[in-house]
Amino acid sequence: MFCTGTLAMIIVRVESDEFTEERFKVLTEQLESLQKTNHHVAELLSDAESANGRLTTQNTLLKDEIRRLEREEKREAELSNEKNMEYLKNVFVQFLKPESVPSERDQLVLVLQRVLHLSPREVEVLKAASEKVMDEIKEMCVTEYCKPSMSLIAQINELFPTEQSLTQLDSVIAAVEGEISELDDELAYLVETNANVSERGEETLKHAQEAMVELEKSIGSIRERTKSSEEIVREMTRDIKQLDVAKRNLTASITTLHHLHILLTGVESLGAWVDKKDYSSISRQLPAILNVLQLFDAYKESEQIANLSEQLDKLKASLTIQLAKDLKNAFQTGQLSDRVTDMCRVAAALEGNVKENFVKWFIEQQLSEYVIIYADNEEGAWLDKVDDRYKWFVRKLTDFERAGLSKTFPADWHMGRRLTSEFCVVTRAILYRMMTQRRMDLDWKLLGHAIQHTKMFEALLSKRFPEKDGISFEKAIWSVFDPFLDVFIHAQEKTLSEFVDNCASKIRSGEEKPNRETSTHAVPFPSSADMFLLLKKVITESSKLSSEPDALIRDVIGVLRVCLRAYATSCLIAFLPTLGSQQSGTANLFSLIREEVAYPRLTPDQQFLVCCILATADWCAETTIQLQEKLSQRIPGVDISQETEAFYSITNQSMLVLVQDVESTCDGALQSISKVNWSAVDCVGDESPFIGAMRAHIRQAVPLIRDMLSDRRKYFAHFCLKLATQLAHKFVGALFRCRAISTHGAEQLLLDTHSLKTFLLSVPSIDSVITSKPPTAYVSSVNAALTKAEMILKVVMCSLETVDDFVEQYSKLLPVSDTAEMQKVLEMKGIKRQEHSAILHAYRQKTGTSAEPLPQTTSLTSRIGGALPTVGSAASVSEAFNAVVSMAADGLSDQAVTSSIDKLKRFERLVKRQL
Repeated sequence: MFCTGTLAMIIVRVESDEFTEERFKVLTEQLESLQKTNHHVAELLSDAESANGRLTTQNTLLKDEIRRLEREEKREAELSNEKNMEYLKNVFVQFLKPESVPSERDQLVLVLQRVLHLSPREVEVLKAASEKVMDEIKEMCVTEYCKPSMSLIAQINELFPTEQSLTQLDSVIAAVEGEISELDDELAYLVETNANVSERGEETLKHAQEAMVELEKSIGSIRERTKSSEEIVREMTRDIKQLDVAKRNLTASITTLHHLHILLTGVESLGAWVDKKDYSSISRQLPAILNVLQLFDAYKESEQIANLSEQLDKLKASLTIQLAKDLKNAFQTGQLSDRVTDMCRVAAALEGNVKENFVKWFIEQQLSEYVIIYADNEEGAWLDKVDDRYKWFVRKLTDFERAGLSKTFPADWHMGRRLTSEFCVVTRAILYRMMTQRRMDLDWKLLGHAIQHTKMFEALLSKRFPEKDGISFEKAIWSVFDPFLDVFIHAQEKTLSEFVDNCASKIRSGEEKPNRETSTHAVPFPSSADMFLLLKKVITESSKLSSEPDALIRDVIGVLRVCLRAYATSCLIAFLPTLGSQQSGTANLFSLIREEVAYPRLTPDQQFLVCCILATADWCAETTIQLQEKLSQRIPGVDISQETEAFYSITNQSMLVLVQDVESTCDGALQSISKVNWSAVDCVGDESPFIGAMRAHIRQAVPLIRDMLSDRRKYFAHFCLKLATQLAHKFVGALFRCRAISTHGAEQLLLDTHSLKTFLLSVPSIDSVITSKPPTAYVSSVNAALTKAEMILKVVMCSLETVDDFVEQYSKLLPVSDTAEMQKVLEMKGIKRQEHSAILHAYRQKTGTSAEPLPQTTSLTSRIGGALPTVGSAASVSEAFNAVVSMAADGLSDQAVTSSIDKLKRFERLVKRQL
């Protein structure tokens, strides 16, 4: 390349001749002369381009004229043929017809363009003219006889609408003949006027042909001149390109020569400056010398460049050793001045790790005292005095800035930021080693103290050194405490466990239990609010301790769940009273055998305690839901729904205890139903005594519970629903245990059933100042249970004249039933067991069900053991007694039942004597 050759020539010239300023001036004058020549050539090129543009325009006009003449020649050749003239005439006639549609006229325009060889502009003019001609033709049709769309029949009908109008026929004919005469005169004038058109056309065509010959001659001469102009322009362009290449090469040569001069003088001067330790001059020129040397990287094969590069490397090596020694000496002696700043700039300009090594040495010198004072084995280095180490660095940084050290270093070194960053790294390492070695001495309060001071220190650093280039001092030291925050988790587990135990102790001692005398309704335990306040405090503390609070909160959530479950178990379920004490299987059997069982009842204080437990569980469940919503906003996916379900489960258990307590008071009345000889009832009177007894028990218990649950009406409504439903089902079960019910007995029970239904529907508002309509679900449940009892009694009242009629009536009254239930109804009617088979068979045939085998039992004790759970509550005793009686009635014969009952009575009397 030209540049390479020029560089080699320059280097040879430098080696052979002594480089002088006169030679440089001569080259400069030659460069100016070439620049002037280049400018003159550029002006000539501009003039040539303008002339070329004008010639191009003329060439375009001439080409258009040539195309026009060619079209005229082709047109003359086409029109010389008579057939073509005839065809053209027909096209024109069709084109000028008024009835021609626009689409047909557009096609005729294309035909005229091909025959007459029209230009695009002429085609557009023809289209516009066709529209204008049509408008003229329409204007010429001044009479109704010229209209192209005229209908002769319609016109005649219009002229002669009636027979009387035919008298005007002569006048109409005269008018038409007059108009025809006028048209003939106009056509004759037009023919006479255009008689000599062909002669004038031939003369005009002759003149046009002569003009075409002259035009062809002019076009030929223009073409010759255009070719010669294009050749001249090409030659001028080629010369200009050559001049541009020469200019670029000459400019590159001069620039290279100038760089070489800088490199030669710079290397020579650098050696002198190094010997004199003139760091000010070195800091100004060294970067320029190094940059110029990079420009000659491609020419290092040249001996001169290789020698200069080697000489410069030796100077840099010598300068590096000398600079490191002088810098350390200056800072050790405290002789700081502008010379030290120049030395720092030189260190930054030198290649290698000169700058980084010095910065590392300087920072180590500044932090050497800190490393000794706050070493791992020093007593003052522990976490309780972590603020002392931060105060030490604040004083150090303040002295660094006040002493002017920050201004001594170049601004782009950011020495204060680097010193702070290294302090954070060293501090993290020291703290981590200490906490690892003394992990047993860690306490979460001590960690909290250290973290609080660390956060304050990092806030101060972030304010002094804002984030830059993605480097921030936020959490620079704080994050070292995260691996040791399990101490906080264990401490909170212990604290919450002690809190739950303390709450259970207070409830057990009565200190925590609400007092009926001071509260008119059930209220949550105060400890529940204290628990959630404590949980809130734990969450808040965890957010302050960890540099990644979400990660710590995930661990804390596990502790919260354990605390919630422990509170539900130890403080709520543990104090939920049970109906009756746990008894052995034999004692449970004794209570079932006795005719009159004494059912334990909850005391008013126990009822109030159950309602308070229910209120506490409900409040805890709702608060747990709110807690989950708050935590989910911060940490998606948090789930403590199991704890919520546990609290709701306690509300259900509390509700069951209340229902069983009230329900058990009615068991005696329900058991008395089966003791009445309903077959001996011969008339229907007022309601039976058991209804009054049930009403009295319920009227006594329900208002108290309503008052206790006055601020939780939904639970009272649920209590009423559950109580009424279970009493209704128990009443149906008691009816099934009645045997041989007469018609009057069934009517009396039907009356009792209606009284019970009416009373149960009024239970929600019993003895209440405000009487409100019970909920729809409550009414539906009570009606459904007791309506079945009414239907059963109506079936009992039905006569058994024929089996089919009885089965039909049974199916209508009890559409949803089975053979087992039908067998109980038959026993209620007092039908002998031998007659059951036929009736059951007919019922199965009607409903299409198969026979169900009856359970086979060998003894009453085996039936009791297989069907009864060993439970000590009064409700379980009642259910067990009912099950024993029902099984005895279902699975044993009449003789076996009588024998078993006699034995049971004798066994019961023996037990009473022993008791």
